[in-house]
Order: sequence, then C-alpha cells, then structure tokens
Amino acid sequence: MLELPEAVTLARQINQTLTGKTIVAARANTSPHKFAFFQGDPETYPDKLQNQIIGEASARGSLIATGIGTERVLLLGDGGLRILYHEQEKTLPKKQQLLIRFDDSTYLTVSVSGWGAVWLMTHEEQAAHKYAGYEGVSPISDEFTESYLDALFAAVPPHDKRSIKYFIVSDPKIWGVANGYLQDILFRAGLHPRRRVVSLTDKDRQHLYGAIRTTVREAIAANGRVTERDLFNQRGNYTPLMYTKTKSTPCTVCGTPVERISYLGGSCYLCPNCQPLPEV
Repeated sequence: MLELPEAVTLARQINQTLTGKTIVAARANTSPHKFAFFQGDPETYPDKLQNQIIGEASARGSLIATGIGTERVLLLGDGGLRILYHEQEKTLPKKQQLLIRFDDSTYLTVSVSGWGAVWLMTHEEQAAHKYAGYEGVSPISDEFTESYLDALFAAVPPHDKRSIKYFIVSDPKIWGVANGYLQDILFRAGLHPRRRVVSLTDKDRQHLYGAIRTTVREAIAANGRVTERDLFNQRGNYTPLMYTKTKSTPCTVCGTPVERISYLGGSCYLCPNCQPLPEV
C-alpha cells in the first residue's frame, strides 16, 4: 500500500524521468478491475491524454499528482497499486488499468491488484473531489508542528472513545500515513494501537510527534518500504521495525516477542511490554 514516503519517491522519479515527455497513445481499463477507480468513463482517457505533455509531479498524502498538459492532472495511489516505467515494450505487464506510450517509445503502466485510484481530472474536478481535493498538512512540512498536533488532540471531546490508531489513520488522520507506517510510529512512541486518545499524557504526545517525524523522514530517505516498489520496479530500503516478518521475533528494545493483533480492519504488530494497554 502506498503511503507518503512511497508517494514522495514516485513523484521525484516521475519528475526526473517523465516530465516533459509527450504522450502519443494511451489505453485505460483494458483489464477491468472491480476496485480500480476512474474519474468518469475510462474510455475517454485515450483522447484526453493523447498529445499531452507530462508536467510536474508531487505527493498529495498517499496520492501522486502529475500534471497532464495545462488542463488536467493524473492522480494515482492508495492500496495495491503498481506504477512502473518501461524502456521496452517487452517488459509491459499483461494486465494493466492504464498504459501510456511516450514519443520516445517508452511507457508508463498502472496496475491495480488490490484497490487504487486512477483519476484523470480537470483542476476544477480535483478541487471539488472529496478525496483528490483534500488539502492536508504533510507530516514532513514546516506546518506540521507540535502545536499543530496538540490542536488535533484538543479537538477530541473528553469522553471520546476513539483509539490512537483511528486518530492517526482515519479521524482526524495524519496525511499520508496509513496502517503500514503506523506500526513503527506507535512502537517508537510506546503506544498501543487500542490506546484511547484522551488517555495520552503530554509526554505521550511529544513522543508521538517525534515518532511521526522520524519514521516518515527515515522512510523517505530510504525510498520507501522494502515491501513496496518504485517507478523502476526496485524495492525501497526502509525495513519496518514492526510488520509481518517481525511477528514472534524479540523486540529490539526489551526482547519480548512481537505480537500481532487484528484491529480496525487490519493487522497491528506491537511489543506488549513496550506498548502496554492501560486498564480503563
């Protein structure tokens, strides 16, 4: 699943490799997928894309936004989506939800295996879209300060039952962070994913802020997680501290075996000693 570090990596590679190229042909939805989401009818994509020049790309949370000519933007991202650059036709995947051919006979393909956005929008459509138009505060930006995070906590009612996992990935959410990086953030902060937000102390919040900044910055510097791939089909270099391969292995801090729990629609990996769940 793409999150902010992967989106930053892909946007940087698109700028270095694709920006300025002209699209000479395109195909969309040739391999229909129930959870591949398009903007409008994908059959209109080829005409909208042909003869357009690739503009600059940027990360918008877990989405990669790439300028298409002067009127449109291509937004790609979310879960189970592979974005690849091809210098030769023979490397093209058999199935894809979007295929773009450039004037130098290179290609870009987008393949959805889980679910993902393949949105080609005008700037007006993007601004009006519930998700594509969302303007969050990136956890690596100067605006993401301890005061900003404190304000999010302050908006939580005293008797609210939401957990810290729900707070980070759902409401109000940290832009571009989902269940993948959540594991390391909570481990570094010493917080159990079920821990109620209202129970966090000032020190807990300080640790959480530092864990968010550290984890996301380290992952960006490493070009994303080892479980994800970049534009050139290369794995990232960030090995998570807590994920499927660390289950039952000793915690790197205290040696307690790492546990896996199912919570809020996904697996969570944690050290029960370093991340205790206080009694309510």
